[in-house]
Amino acid sequence: MINQPHFRTKYKISYKPPPKNVEEFIKSQNWDSWPRDFIFSDKEQWLNDLKKLKEDCTFAEIYSHLWSNVPRIYDASINMETRLEECSTIMKKHASKIFEGADLDISTFALEKFLRYKSFMKKYKQKKIMISSEMETKKNVEGFNFAGFKASEITPLPRHLDAERIYLFILKSHNLDAKLFKIWKSYILSPSSIALLIDSFWWWFLHKFKPDRENQAFLFDRMSESYAMLFMSIPINRKDVFIQVYPDCLSQAIYAAFQEAFPESCELFDEEFIEELGNTVFLWLSGLKPQKHFWTHWKLHDLSTRTIHGVNKVTSKSVLEKIAKNKQQISTCK
Repeated sequence: MINQPHFRTKYKISYKPPPKNVEEFIKSQNWDSWPRDFIFSDKEQWLNDLKKLKEDCTFAEIYSHLWSNVPRIYDASINMETRLEECSTIMKKHASKIFEGADLDISTFALEKFLRYKSFMKKYKQKKIMISSEMETKKNVEGFNFAGFKASEITPLPRHLDAERIYLFILKSHNLDAKLFKIWKSYILSPSSIALLIDSFWWWFLHKFKPDRENQAFLFDRMSESYAMLFMSIPINRKDVFIQVYPDCLSQAIYAAFQEAFPESCELFDEEFIEELGNTVFLWLSGLKPQKHFWTHWKLHDLSTRTIHGVNKVTSKSVLEKIAKNKQQISTCK
């Protein structure tokens, strides 16, 4: 019998192991130079579009767009508070009907559920009253103090106010065209300008309400440094316009910050307050006083009743009335 060759020797099978990594896979697919180079038909147009995209997608641009278009958290808070008040009214109405009917058969489960809900509402309203009382003391000038000058950091504005938002509010009130808005925003939202606004706010707070010469001197020195840095960053062909416009913007921003920080002291921020504030700021930055009643062109008159976010302000009287109303509601639920 003739020996037949083994199947494996007769038919040689080539076995190639699968790729073990990305490099081997790319090589097996003949993609050594992947990704392929892409040739743009109009390279200059592409570069211009890319540059414009980078300019339009800066942090400040995205922040401004979101601030203008995204709903505020305050709206949700107000809606929630309104809804809770409605539910409380409905609950008390139904509860009165339940206990008025002597012949009604109230199940133990329903009664326990009602008592738990009543306990929850009582705790919620007590907490609400405590928060309102705390906010009442922090929304007026008398109840606030300067934390003290720190050389290594800038003292934040009261009640977590954002200096950039205040400056953006001032810029938008001028109704500038897109080009001018972008130019002025780059100057006014610079770190040195933000630092100047915050330190100026605290200097004016101490000057008008809580005099402290030592802290005022420290603040003034840093304000001078911030303004020098800001002024040096302005192009030569725009320095004259900057000197004319910036003191007015800074005065408006400080005034808006006081209105936002201390809504229960709005009566203190009258025309005399604005006049003195503007004269001081103009003398600091330009060496000249502005015209009398310079502030009449400001579009900030409604700040005494509305915040920079467009929300109606709550006066101290209405806060007290609200607290008294909550206390009365709690006593009726006991």
